[in-house]
Amino acid sequence: MKNKLNRGRENKTYISLLLVAGLAFGVFFTSKTWMYDDSAIAQTSFNESINGLSQTTLTLRDWEYNPKNKLMEVTLERNHTGTDAVEPTFSFYAKEQHASQKYHAELVYQSDNNMVVQIEDVPESFQVIGLFVTEHRDQNILKQEYKKQLESKDGETTVTDQDIQESDLPEPEQVIIVGDYRKIDTNQSLVTKTDKGYKKESIMADMEHTKQEINTIIEEDIPFQEDLITTLKEEKKSLEQDMAFETKEEQADTKREIEQKDKAIEEAKSEIEKLKKTVKELQDKYQNREEELNALTQNNDANKQQEHDKVDADHATNDQQAANKNKQDKRNNSSTKSSNDKKKTDKKNDD
Repeated sequence: MKNKLNRGRENKTYISLLLVAGLAFGVFFTSKTWMYDDSAIAQTSFNESINGLSQTTLTLRDWEYNPKNKLMEVTLERNHTGTDAVEPTFSFYAKEQHASQKYHAELVYQSDNNMVVQIEDVPESFQVIGLFVTEHRDQNILKQEYKKQLESKDGETTVTDQDIQESDLPEPEQVIIVGDYRKIDTNQSLVTKTDKGYKKESIMADMEHTKQEINTIIEEDIPFQEDLITTLKEEKKSLEQDMAFETKEEQADTKREIEQKDKAIEEAKSEIEKLKKTVKELQDKYQNREEELNALTQNNDANKQQEHDKVDADHATNDQQAANKNKQDKRNNSSTKSSNDKKKTDKKNDD
């Protein structure tokens, strides 16, 4: 009896422990979805220049994560702002905050000014992750710079490439782009795309960014300058009215102030013209990108049509071959039947 009671108590203890472990497991892996996180957001700003590389200015455009296949995708804009004649190359890896394990990061697409980097095997439990971007400058350029430094330091000293060791050259520069789970978009359908797919996305993103720039200028920047002109004109008019009651010395000061208002008005008008010119350039850029997108879409449609035509042609060829085979089979059957009938007739005649 005591053994049964002891076994019952042990079973209840095991069940309780399992329930507690299961609850802890559930809390740990779902806490991001329901628990409030008041820690500081450690996210690199989107759509702002990232400094730290000597030849390149980067801009973070997009960051997505698919928890189903543990895949991250980071879209960067790249502008060559240095003086090197040869643009640098880049390498990547990723790492979670306060962790030593590195995640494989691969450049899956690049165009003239865009890079798409994918980070693999990122667990859903991640909080803050850093993408390490290393800029590798051309070795020949670095050697030329090193030789110039030695020659300017030591006078007429001649240095050849063979005299320069890799350790003599500067280390590649690196920046860390940080992603916080609260700012990274969840995309359940995120997968690796084709080059055409990434190019299409890049064009569409560029069009959206250009459209936002146009709207900002039209809705904010130009109205601000127009309001400034209105305010300056009102202040100028008030000063002119006050001059009737001023001494000559005061009038001289007021005239100088009015001249400053006139100058500020002209500067505001000039700024509006520059902004309108910028809008026209951006509109032309938007139209060009739209035409490029349409051409890419039409090419895709044409390729799909060619594939359909090929399939239809293959089907037609197979159908024709089948029809010819049926005809040949019928001819063979007819020939065999005629031969058999002739044999039966000859046999009757012999009888």
